Amino acid sequence: MARPSSDTDLKLKAAGRKLLQEKGITGLSVRGACRLAGVNTGMFHYYFGSKEEFLKAVLKELYAEFMYNFKAGVSAAGTPRDRLKAALVEVGKFALAMRHAAPMLFADLAHGKKEAFAFLSGNFTEHVKYIAALAAECRPASAVKGHSVPFIIVGVLPVMVFPMLMGEVMERNGVRDLGGIPLAKLRGEIFSDEGIAERAEMALRGIGL
Repeated sequence: MARPSSDTDLKLKAAGRKLLQEKGITGLSVRGACRLAGVNTGMFHYYFGSKEEFLKAVLKELYAEFMYNFKAGVSAAGTPRDRLKAALVEVGKFALAMRHAAPMLFADLAHGKKEAFAFLSGNFTEHVKYIAALAAECRPASAVKGHSVPFIIVGVLPVMVFPMLMGEVMERNGVRDLGGIPLAKLRGEIFSDEGIAERAEMALRGIGL
C-alpha cells in the first residue's frame, strides 16, 4: 500500500534522481540515497519497500518532468514541422539527462526482462503518441509520405537518442577519442543544446521536411 507523501520521501526521491542521473542504475544504492537525503534506511523501507520500487518511483518522476517540458516545448512552437522539431529536441534533452541510466534499462529490454518491458511500456510511452500524431500531420509534406507513421518515427527518434547512449557506453569503456577527435571535444558538440537542435533539424531534413 502506498504511504502518504511527506518531506522524507521527497528528499529520498530527490537524492535518487541525483544519483541516477550522475551514476546510473548500478550507482543508485539504498544506503547512498539515504546518506544523501539524510534519512535512515528504516524510513526508506517504510516509504518504498525495496530498491526496485524506489527506482520505479524515481523514474516515473523524471518522466513526468520530461513530459511537462515536452508539452510546453511543443505547444510553444508554430507550424507542424516546428512542433515536431521541438518534440525531438525535448527527447534529445531527456536522453542526455538519462544517459547514465538508459544503457541498463535497454539491456534489461534486450535480455527479455518482461517486468522491465511492462514498466517502460506502461509509463514511458506518452511522448511517442504525441510524436506519432505530429509525424502524421507532417507526413503529407515529407519525402516519405508513402510510408507509415511508425516508419517515420524509427527514422527520426534514434538520431536523438543513440548518440547519447553511445557516448555513455564509450565513456564507461575508457574510449578517449573517436576518429582521432578527443571524446571530451565531441561530448561538448554532441551533448550541447545546439548539437541537439541541429540533430533534430538533420532528422527532419532526412525525411524531406
